[in-house]
Parts: sequence; structure tokens; C-alpha cells
Amino acid sequence: DIEVRLRLSDHNVDIMKEGIDVAFRLGIIEDSSLRMRGIMECERVLVAAPKYLEARGEPIEPQELIGKKHDCLMLRYSGAREYVWTLQTPTGPQKFEVHGPYDTDDGDVLTGWALSGRGIINKPRFEVEPFIRDRRLKVILSSTPPTPVQFAAVYPHKKLQDPKVRLLLDFMAERCQRLINDLLAGK
Repeated sequence: DIEVRLRLSDHNVDIMKEGIDVAFRLGIIEDSSLRMRGIMECERVLVAAPKYLEARGEPIEPQELIGKKHDCLMLRYSGAREYVWTLQTPTGPQKFEVHGPYDTDDGDVLTGWALSGRGIINKPRFEVEPFIRDRRLKVILSSTPPTPVQFAAVYPHKKLQDPKVRLLLDFMAERCQRLINDLLAGK
């Protein structure tokens, strides 16, 4: 039997301390005491509501994000690096330290702020694709997009020996890839 206890959080939880067998993370995986199984690389986009862009203008160059001309809405919590956005420029990845009047530790709140016209957000495309499709959000700076983000499963070293964990990882990897691809395809 497999027991599932679903915990949703935008924070990286200490799975060893919490006694969690497997966690799924979106972002930079830095904890070397854990094993990681990459599931997929996820495209990220910069988006803003049309009413924000009408009021403030659409940025043409990434450097426009640095000053006070634009409000960048940020996901911030202990260990978060969202206040530095790494964009893919013609000369390679370049870091931009962005600022804005709002920050939160909840990704859904961040999206809500963008939808209400409060600023620009940096999000995985699959999270905002429905809003892009219905034109409530617009992709900006598409020629210099943010670097992709890794979606991965992390687990303690000893857990991979458990056949239930291996089975769950295989099942979830296939399902998550299909779900994200379907979402991006508008299904």
C-alpha cells in the first residue's frame, strides 16, 4: 500500500527533518544531501497584464527592468533568488537585479497581482499559459526570456531502494510531463 499525504508549499521543505519520502520541486536544487531525479526543464516567461503595459509601456530591453520605470513583482522567502532574474541574452545568460513595490512568498498571489495590473512577473510558462491564451497576461521581452527552471523529484539517498518510491517516481514523472505538456498545448 502507498499512503499519500499532499503538502503544497512555495517553500523548500527540509524533507529529511520532516520525514518526507519524496518532494517535487520547481527551481534550483541545491541540497547535495538529497538525490534528484530531473523530470523536465520548464520554460519561463516574463508577463504583465495589458493594462499595466498600457500605463507603463512595454519594456523593449531587459535593462529597462532595473530602474524604477517598471515594477517587478517578486517571489521572496528564505533562500529565494527571484529578486535576481537571469535572462538569456545574445551574449549568454545575464543577471538583472530587479525591484518592485510588492513581494510575496506565494506564487498564486504573485500571479494575482500581475493579473490585476500591478507589475511584471517571472513564472514558468505552464503556470501562466491559460492567462496568456485568454490575453489577460502578455509575454514581454520574448527575445531575452528568463532561463528555464528544473522540475525535479528529490528524495533521501536510502529511499530509492524502496520499490514503492521507485514506482511512484516513474508514475509521477510520466504524469507530470504529460500534464504540463497538455497544459501548454491548451488541452
